[in-house]
Amino acid sequence: MFYKYRHRDSHLSLRMPVQCTWLKLNGSWPLPPSTATNGYKSNLNSSIFGIAYTAWAWYVIISVGVTICYQSAFLFKNLSDIIITTENCCTTFMGVLNFVRLLHLRLNQRKFRKLIEKFALEIWMPESLNNSIVAECRKRMNTFYIMTGLLSCLIIMYCVLPLIELFFTFGLDSHEKPFPYKMVFPYDPYSSWTRYVLTYMFTSYAGICVVTTLFAEDSIFGFFITYTCGQFRLLHENINKLFTEVKVNARGGDTWDYTQRVQLNRLKRIIDKHNKIIRFAQRLEDFFNPILLVNLMISSILICMVGFQIITGKNMFIGDYVKFIVYISSAISQLYVLCENGDALLKHSTFTANVLYGCQWESSEHCNHVYTVTSKQIQNHLRFMILCSQQPVKITAYKFSTLSLQSFTAILSTSMSYFTLLRSLYYDNK
Repeated sequence: MFYKYRHRDSHLSLRMPVQCTWLKLNGSWPLPPSTATNGYKSNLNSSIFGIAYTAWAWYVIISVGVTICYQSAFLFKNLSDIIITTENCCTTFMGVLNFVRLLHLRLNQRKFRKLIEKFALEIWMPESLNNSIVAECRKRMNTFYIMTGLLSCLIIMYCVLPLIELFFTFGLDSHEKPFPYKMVFPYDPYSSWTRYVLTYMFTSYAGICVVTTLFAEDSIFGFFITYTCGQFRLLHENINKLFTEVKVNARGGDTWDYTQRVQLNRLKRIIDKHNKIIRFAQRLEDFFNPILLVNLMISSILICMVGFQIITGKNMFIGDYVKFIVYISSAISQLYVLCENGDALLKHSTFTANVLYGCQWESSEHCNHVYTVTSKQIQNHLRFMILCSQQPVKITAYKFSTLSLQSFTAILSTSMSYFTLLRSLYYDNK
């Protein structure tokens, strides 16, 4: 049903993180381009599946949007109460963030497919290589499994805790029953058990789509960044081997000229690979930067409001305390993982200039010979490549901010400022 992206070795298929399964379930995964090469029946089946899949994707987007509207109605109704407002803003803003993500993925399917195709052909390193760089890439992806676990616990608590309250606090005979989030409906969901159950299931699944899209898209983003950094490390290893000994055939001739031509060919392959990595990073930045901007803007507000709930909450159900602690842990870890990956790309890309400068181009073996056209070409290529490498390859939040550990600390500092202001307003009102 879904397109299998091939590595440059045609027998290898790209292995995506397991979290990407949720993007397929939520209707956000790009389908293969329609072709007529597989016969009429196959093409008809794929087109029917494509229409059904697109309809399901828009249903998910609409369900999340409707749930946000219900939450926003409750927010405006209780705008004068800081405690209720901040509690409701946590889930509402999280929904808005991932509503934007779902919409962005749906409207940019072709660009998303091209991005994955380029990654499969030029960046991904199969596990069959079995070297230290691939092992390090797999190890770095474990961070996203931890983040996935935290966010999964969070949505389970939001979906399950209201049911515990229903059985042990409200009672089954109560007219008003709890929902996963604070909402106001345009109809009476308590008029019958059928309405209540259907509304509960509808809003719960919308929340599941929100959280799963969050960790699935972050996982694929981290997957792309991790292997791009791995390609930079592989490039550095090839640069260090640039001027290693060249095996010369015993046919006579100018050995030095032959060695230089081999080294020039090596350098050209390195330059070609470097350009491909940079072009992929630019394509990656172009695709993800709008949602990264929304993510960074909302994250500072979310961290502030969840922290405010933990500090000022009184007579709160113990499950809610645990829920908010898991919430702030997952929000901070999600922000840190994104910024740390952006920082790693910055460091690996700029370190290329240092590796080029230290690749022993100045050794006596090369300096004691008369300059030739080939040696001048090698030096010119090295100069331009060093100059190019001094410009960092970076991921930005729509050009407003660069994804790095510095931006992570800046967001936390902004969150603390918002928290201090909110806390002072709360105690002044009291």
